[in-house]
Amino acid sequence: MEKLQTLLWIVLGLGVFIWRMVQKARATTAREQQQRPPRSRQAPPLPASSFEELLKQMQAGNRPATATPAAAEQTTPAGRPLPRETAVPARSLEQRAPAAASLETTPEARSLEVPLHEARRAASQPRASRRPHEPADYWTRQQARAQEPARATVTDLLRNPADLRAAFVLSEILQRRF
Repeated sequence: MEKLQTLLWIVLGLGVFIWRMVQKARATTAREQQQRPPRSRQAPPLPASSFEELLKQMQAGNRPATATPAAAEQTTPAGRPLPRETAVPARSLEQRAPAAASLETTPEARSLEVPLHEARRAASQPRASRRPHEPADYWTRQQARAQEPARATVTDLLRNPADLRAAFVLSEILQRRF
């Protein structure tokens, strides 16, 4: 019942708001019409001529004038054609700047890869294909890395009671979060 009353108050308030907005709009338009000058001029009357008459006038204006004769070449009193003068091209004192050329030297192209080793002379050094302190291929390099001391495995950690307790607490924390 209380929800229905609340809803009724909201609808009633919305209705009053809309009613007041409509009243304001009416008052504004009435005020604007009072301030505007009345229309004293009437719309201009329709033209007295019909469409066909206007079309005939336009077509008559578009026809080429046949009364003007074609322009004949003008001649001198002796009967020769008048010379046609041609305009001398304008001379400009403008000097155009040449295209700017950069004096900066371009950097030499070089590889961005890091060389495996420095270049050595073949005559006094052993063969460059293999260095004595570096393994020759990928697999021997991986075996050399594997010989480094490894971390204790999970089973080794769980044998120690302190590590077992820490693992249990960590599992409880992670179980609640994830």
